[in-house]
Amino acid sequence: MKTLHHCVMGLAMTLVLLALPEDRARAQASVDVAIVLAVDASTSVSREEFGLQLDGIAASLRHPRVIRAIRAGAVGAVAIALVEWSSPHQTWLAIPWTRVSDAASADRLAEMISQTPRLFADGGTAIGAAIRFSARQFRHLPFPAGRRVIDISGDGSNTHLPDVTVERDAAVAAGITINGLPILSREDDIETYFQNRVIGGSDAFTEIAVDYESFPQAMLRKLLREIRSDSLVSVLVPD
Repeated sequence: MKTLHHCVMGLAMTLVLLALPEDRARAQASVDVAIVLAVDASTSVSREEFGLQLDGIAASLRHPRVIRAIRAGAVGAVAIALVEWSSPHQTWLAIPWTRVSDAASADRLAEMISQTPRLFADGGTAIGAAIRFSARQFRHLPFPAGRRVIDISGDGSNTHLPDVTVERDAAVAAGITINGLPILSREDDIETYFQNRVIGGSDAFTEIAVDYESFPQAMLRKLLREIRSDSLVSVLVPD
């Protein structure tokens, strides 16, 4: 009986050890949150302002607080995709889903974002189309994600079909949260517009940038909230 007991225990331990690599692989293939960063590339955005958006995203990804927030998650990783948008037929997946789990992978993605070309130099402000296109990217998400978020930045209200609220509601119904980063340099009431017509879903919020120069700090606060899934991020983010 003792020999049989030892055999059974040995078999159980073997099965556990065999399962560990698979469990580790599964953990390494998942993320706490998947975020589509949808960047305004419409006519109202100058080349310099577009560059400030990309540089602000890249700097935020490299920030030590963001790295700590990523590593503090249950999985310790996030997935990021970058979308440029303008008119209804001017939407582009600039960077496909990329997993970030540490400073090295964050730096690689930040460098890719900094070097991303601007595909559109003109066009309207089709926020509804941007939401629809961004929501479709989750169909191709290669990582199981605890949360799914679309992060819309822009300086103007919608000018084209499809309707913003219809696309927002469809995305929310699919379990996607839409957050907004309105830039106040063009329309005085753009923050209210984003709050009423653009954002939606679980814990949705807006984080304003007074102008494009303040975009990097606003993006940093926004990413921290999205990664941590709480509202405990200080308004003043130190370097």
